[in-house]
Formats: sequence, C-alpha cells, structure tokens
Amino acid sequence: MSDGLTTDGLKSVATFGGGFGAAFFALRWMVDWIAKRFDKRQAQLDAEHAALDMSWKDYRLQLERRIAAIERQNQAFHRSFQHVSAALIRIDPQNPALTIAEKIMAQAFPDDFTLGAAMAGAAVDNLHGGDA
Repeated sequence: MSDGLTTDGLKSVATFGGGFGAAFFALRWMVDWIAKRFDKRQAQLDAEHAALDMSWKDYRLQLERRIAAIERQNQAFHRSFQHVSAALIRIDPQNPALTIAEKIMAQAFPDDFTLGAAMAGAAVDNLHGGDA
C-alpha cells in the first residue's frame, strides 16, 4: 500500500514541480522579453538624443559663423562710412546728407556712433579757416 501512495505522491509532486517549472520558465521569459524591450527603447532614445545633440551643435556653430560674418560686415560698413563721412565733413560740414546718415547709423550702431562730434569739430575748424 505504501507503494501506491508513494507513486501517487511522486506523480503529484512531479506534476506540481513540472507546472511550477513551466510557470517559472514563462515568467522568466516574459521578464527577459520586457527587459529587452526596455533596453531596445532606451538605446533608441539614446541614439535620438545623441543625434539631436549633434544637430543642435551643428546649428549653433552655423549661427556663430553667420553672426561672426555679419559682425565683420558691420565693422567694415562702419569703418568705411567713418572714412567717407570724415572726408565730407572736411569739405561741407553742414551737408544735410551727413545728418540723415548720422540718424541711420545711430539706429544701426546705437552704442558706437560719434559723427556728431566729428561734424562739430569740422565746423569749428572751418570757422577758423581750416587751420586751427
């Protein structure tokens, strides 16, 4: 009789163990699958972040180059205007074109424009005969 109980007991333990093993295997497979999905998604996000970061760096560098070029152009315009206006001030300090140009340049370069002082100095020089 104990042979029958032992065999039935072994069958039930084996059935329970097999079911438990299958459930454990299925759970482990599901956890691995989810972890791989998360890892894959994280890798995609990291790649997108790196690409976006490089894109912004490239964009920033392009903007910095354009700004530097515009600043060089502005400096060249400013210097060339100063030379031309200085020549005109010596010839005709009351020329209305100087006043118009001064207003335009003062708007374009509000922090660095001193044509008024040059015009006043030239006017004083002209009053004294050009040789002070």
